[in-house]
Amino acid sequence: MKKHLLLLLLGLSTAPVFAQGPSAQQARPQQQQAASIPGTAIPKGNGKISGTVLDATTKQPIEFATVALISTVTGKPIDGTMVDAKGHFTIQKVAAGKYNLNVSFLGYQLQTIENVTVASDNAEVNVGTVSLASDAKKLGEVVITGEKPLVEEKIDRTVYNAEKDITNTGGNAADVLQKVPSLSVDTDGNVQLRGSSNVRVLINNKPSSIMAGNVADALKQLPADMIKSVEVITSPSAKYDAEGTAGIINIITKKDSGLEGVNGSVSATAGTRASNGNASLNVRRGKLGINANASTFQFYNHGDMTNVTTFNQPEENRMVRAQSGETKIRGGFMNGLIGFDYEISAKNSISGSIRRNGGEFKMNNDQHQLLTIGGTEQNAQSYFTDIENRNQRQGTDLNLDFLHTFGKPGRELAVLSQYSTTDTDTRNYQDRFYKGESPFYKQRNQNDGGNDELTFQVDYVHPFENKTNLEIGAKTIFRDVNSDGFYRDIFSAGSEVNSSLTFDYAQDVYASYLTYGFAIKKKLNVKLGTRFEQTEIEGEFKRLREDGAYESANYKEDYNNLIPSVALSYTLKDKHTLKANFTQRIQRPSLFYLNPFDQEQAPGTVVRGNPYLDAELTNLFEFGYSTYFKTSSISATLYMRQTDNAIETVPGIEGNTTVITFANVAQNKTYGTSLYGSIKPVKAWTIGGSSNIYFVDLKSNKYENSGWMYNINANSSYSFGKGISAQFNGGFNSRRVQLQGNSASFSYHNLAFKKELFEGKGGISLGLDNPFRKSMKMENEVKAIDYSQRILINNYNRGARVTFDYRFGKMDKSKPRKPKRSIRNDDAKQGEGNGVQ
Repeated sequence: MKKHLLLLLLGLSTAPVFAQGPSAQQARPQQQQAASIPGTAIPKGNGKISGTVLDATTKQPIEFATVALISTVTGKPIDGTMVDAKGHFTIQKVAAGKYNLNVSFLGYQLQTIENVTVASDNAEVNVGTVSLASDAKKLGEVVITGEKPLVEEKIDRTVYNAEKDITNTGGNAADVLQKVPSLSVDTDGNVQLRGSSNVRVLINNKPSSIMAGNVADALKQLPADMIKSVEVITSPSAKYDAEGTAGIINIITKKDSGLEGVNGSVSATAGTRASNGNASLNVRRGKLGINANASTFQFYNHGDMTNVTTFNQPEENRMVRAQSGETKIRGGFMNGLIGFDYEISAKNSISGSIRRNGGEFKMNNDQHQLLTIGGTEQNAQSYFTDIENRNQRQGTDLNLDFLHTFGKPGRELAVLSQYSTTDTDTRNYQDRFYKGESPFYKQRNQNDGGNDELTFQVDYVHPFENKTNLEIGAKTIFRDVNSDGFYRDIFSAGSEVNSSLTFDYAQDVYASYLTYGFAIKKKLNVKLGTRFEQTEIEGEFKRLREDGAYESANYKEDYNNLIPSVALSYTLKDKHTLKANFTQRIQRPSLFYLNPFDQEQAPGTVVRGNPYLDAELTNLFEFGYSTYFKTSSISATLYMRQTDNAIETVPGIEGNTTVITFANVAQNKTYGTSLYGSIKPVKAWTIGGSSNIYFVDLKSNKYENSGWMYNINANSSYSFGKGISAQFNGGFNSRRVQLQGNSASFSYHNLAFKKELFEGKGGISLGLDNPFRKSMKMENEVKAIDYSQRILINNYNRGARVTFDYRFGKMDKSKPRKPKRSIRNDDAKQGEGNGVQ
């Protein structure tokens, strides 16, 4: 606690140093307008005019809306400003007098506030909330409205508006993420950002117990119908935790609109590969708002595979193990949340929530193994195996947050807290037998684990004149992980061999940060930041071996990191934007990589963690360009990422068993470019696409590999009128270069059709997954020092689903709610999934 307070005071004590510096908030380049009108005489004073601009329908802030100060004498503009992300605006240095305000934004009706009186040269006037109504305006043949596009390119992130894509209906979060620019999701659900799996996945800006273990399995738990948008942050500022070397993926779910009244929604999906249902309810009365949602997701699929492992030995006694079989996957998950927010006073509010999640993932495999040595079949080692791998998990998230706003718009203090706990239960069962006989061997391995995480965070935001913005804060994360592993081998004679392993791991992180933003001549926006993190680790594992011997080990490690970040944005002619970013990132290994428990998911293959792993360190550089036209937009980014001390898989041989573990053995250099573009040929038709092309160079003291990789995505939507629409989405991912070999290329395509019902309050959708092929064939290769491996997978991923949704209730206008602050634990290198999606 002393260290926590010290870091907090260290961060807060830096505030006065920057109190007088000039700056300006970063703004969206293609819509940025000058804050003052050249050629107009501007009377100077020290008065201020402020207010808030909201969408009249959604009551959400309209960022980058323009506020012009108009002289009532000449009718001409004499000054102006732009609206920030929270909807606030302030016009500084206004002389005493009477003015009109013109508030405008593309796709909205102009709103004029007349006779705004500044009584003296230092008076402050707040005009309150200005609501802008949507207004369709024709540009050529295209109708532009206040509706969001499918993909938005912002200064520090890419936003994919999932609710606008009907091909997502009835799917899960993995289906959504594979359509996001710069992301790729393989057939097992593993996520990569620009070719790197070192990402942190958040839900509503917060870590969740859902993501505490295997991310691939976790993404199957979250129905796509609950997702509003996905944000991809490739160069996080110092405000974010330093973890996630490739960046951050933030999943925003649909939630309370902030209006008075009661509303909600229900939806249900039935499909050949998955089915789900979800419901939400929002209630707001005066200062109190309550929201709740619940969902369930069931999935089922099958496939077949062949795995041939050739051990590197002289030809006369070379051993080859061939395994083949069919796989069936079943699983089900549930999610439930109830939350509240309460406005204590005009400047103070409190909010909280409880989320409960859990479920089961089960994979059954009927496998045949054939072993040959020197070309001769070994009958004793050629047998059948019934395999059942089962993972169960339960998680809970508790959040309680307090927000205080000061008199000046944008100035606020947030105190945040979160407690997350996760319990897991993993079973690896095998029955080995010769054809027509009873099992001669049974494996009953079990691993029970837990993850507890307690987080406290304080954030302070202070805007100054000329849009200078200072953000400082401090944070602590207390993380406790435990794993109890039990091994039980049962032989046909009735004898048993038992062993166990206990692993306890504690990680405490203390951090403080400072970011400072300003503008130079209103064209160059600069944001500088630094973050200090201290990490303290303690670990212990105890092993009871099969021979009854007992062994244990303890270890302890402390290290510090000072993480800089620089972001630059330059606007040309209000339509062209250049961006440059630099940041450092660190990646601490999670339980998946640390746990020394042997997971024998198939005969002869064991996955084992390494508790002595160190954190990775990455330097990330970006340079981007974006522009827009009347009906289209284009963005391109060049990037370079270098990771030292990279964690990679390290294969080895123990007897006839292939053991896969992890070590800090490599340097990973990646150079690439990501592209995105969209166009509307006619008002009812939208076409978009993205690509990521990159070269990776991997080196260690024993292995090296390099090569080009790419992934592309295309989408198109068309509105036929009368509530009928259709969409297509498809993509291709090239083979992936790995330190030892490469993994298979894969592709996907989806079609969806929707008809709105009940005057737009409901609808029915038909979705088709990969309708033009029965299955997808993939090939993976591993080339290690001791062996080589060739894996052929046949994934039957064609499917269809029907979804019905309905929205009910009526909301009334109320004053805008304070925006919520939230904890972001952008933390821990997370595990990958395996199996058939």
